[in-house]
Amino acid sequence: MEKRVRDVIGGALRPNDPRRFLIEAMIGAMNADGAVDAREMAVLDRHVADHDLFAGVAPAAARTLIELAGDAIRFAGSAAGRVPAIAKGLPSRIHRIAAYAMACEVVKADLEVTHAELAFLETLRQGLRVGGNEAQEVFNALHEGRLSAHLDDRVLRIRSLVPVAVEIFTLRAHALGKVTDEHRFAVRDYFQSIADLSLPGDEVEGELYRSFRRPRPPGFNVLHALQAVTPTLPDPVDRWWMVVYALAAEPPATVQTSNWRVIPFAGLLQHAFGLGDQDMDLAAADSQIFPANLPRPS
Repeated sequence: MEKRVRDVIGGALRPNDPRRFLIEAMIGAMNADGAVDAREMAVLDRHVADHDLFAGVAPAAARTLIELAGDAIRFAGSAAGRVPAIAKGLPSRIHRIAAYAMACEVVKADLEVTHAELAFLETLRQGLRVGGNEAQEVFNALHEGRLSAHLDDRVLRIRSLVPVAVEIFTLRAHALGKVTDEHRFAVRDYFQSIADLSLPGDEVEGELYRSFRRPRPPGFNVLHALQAVTPTLPDPVDRWWMVVYALAAEPPATVQTSNWRVIPFAGLLQHAFGLGDQDMDLAAADSQIFPANLPRPS
């Protein structure tokens, strides 16, 4: 299961590449106080030139991405005004943590953190749905000079939740009456298309096979089974993301912000995880950010 941030995002440039929005997050942080410091620019240039996340991006392509990011922020009128677009370009949790951490590193580069920069980081944190504890951990890691190792650890932690997601999607299959090999294959393809849920080799296939084949008591209650899963997700942010993945698996036309209530499994998740309507609305909205062409197991 070991896989680091660079393995998740690295490689040749692709359409709607997440790295475009990583750059926007850094440039937004750079412009937040209205003064671009050479030390902040040096952090951006160093990441783009040397960081493994940007491996495979030619210098000319990287320069184009930087210019596009700067133009987008200027067109938006402010760094904060571009945050919704940055969040939309980074649907996966792993990508969002990386963007927030890089923006924090830029802000700290000139050794003077202004109120305007803190305000931008808070707007970015909320827009990317980065939890308060997650944000504090990023700041701690940055202060202690271990940010890269911290991001690698976050990838491993998020990936450690894949077996829990497998169980949730198995229970979804039971709720739909589709505990079949065909549906299992569809769930496998769905997991492999999302950075947070993909694992190397056949690990996802193996987890799904065991979960789908696990004997269940006759007439077992899906809600009770979900409630039994809840203690394995003590962090409310983790539970919220599981709802995002579940809603993203539904046909996009079904999951508008106000329509998640008509999805029975969404109601079961809300009840089991103790989430409010506002949390569900946010999860529904973020589930719509994932590409329309995902192989959804509907």
